[in-house]
Amino acid sequence: MCRFIFYLGTPIKLSSIITEPSHGLLAQSIHSNCPGVTLNADGFGISWYVPEITPIPGVFKDITPAWSNINLRQLSRVTKSGCIMAHVRAASAGAIVNTNCHPFTYKNLSWMHNGTIPYFLKLKRDIINLCSDSAFEMIKGTTDSEVLFALFITNYEKEIQYQTEKVKPSGVVYYSHEFNEPEEVPYSKEINNTEVLPKVLKDTIQQIHQIVLSYEVSNGILDDSMIEGASLSITSAFGKLNLAVTDGKTVVASRYITGDPKCAHSLYWSRGPTIQFDKGSCRIGKCNDSPSPSPNCLVISSEPLAQDFKCEEVPINHMVVGNAAGYFSIDPIN
Repeated sequence: MCRFIFYLGTPIKLSSIITEPSHGLLAQSIHSNCPGVTLNADGFGISWYVPEITPIPGVFKDITPAWSNINLRQLSRVTKSGCIMAHVRAASAGAIVNTNCHPFTYKNLSWMHNGTIPYFLKLKRDIINLCSDSAFEMIKGTTDSEVLFALFITNYEKEIQYQTEKVKPSGVVYYSHEFNEPEEVPYSKEINNTEVLPKVLKDTIQQIHQIVLSYEVSNGILDDSMIEGASLSITSAFGKLNLAVTDGKTVVASRYITGDPKCAHSLYWSRGPTIQFDKGSCRIGKCNDSPSPSPNCLVISSEPLAQDFKCEEVPINHMVVGNAAGYFSIDPIN
């Protein structure tokens, strides 16, 4: 499977999570700790935010292995950001092409995925039929991850419309699909994404779980007598949905599986005032010159970034929520 790293906090060089840690993104692309899939060589991608220039993230992707791409090393050592997504791919659904590399972006949102939607080729049309026109038109590749992002965008825009109608003052112009260049128009600043993003991600995950569950019941894979009332029962197949989405200020990351919880992919988090590096060592802590002891650096990663990197495992079927102001929570998805 894939590996990913997310960082939110004081601006750092991209290399701080890609090349400098002993088990950063480059190291995880060569020898990850994922059972059965230690090599993630089917492309990579990074997105990063520079809000003083634009709310739209910068993106760099390539189908070469991350460890052999000289441009990645050169770019990451001279580029700083306070919000970074980084991903290396081990292809499951979809060819090895640039458009299938994560992160995927839409306006001011970035998205990445580690896992799979089971029966994707059978369910792809059903999922796409749930997507809005604008979300469908966003899809450029062939992965389950991007189709899942389109479904998320559909649900997100519905929630935005609902939220803005509740608080919309007169005379305020909101985003319309009539714009010819939507990348220049971020979502309304009136939206509290620390509340909206977790709600929509949870709804989207549960929606996919229900689709997989219904498919198994209708095809005799799962006996409908095993379904536990209104709750989402464990599926026979393993739908693995380790997801991360950000608008550059708020991040939500999930660790979720529709099947046996023992088979969930790993995901870790760590937070503190600063992130520090020393000859491959990586730790979160307080520097002597740190202006504030508040925990305003957050790292979410598929694997610890170094042997001495103090981090906590995200509970299975939970999501991590954090923002640039220091808000942090771990919430159940079911």
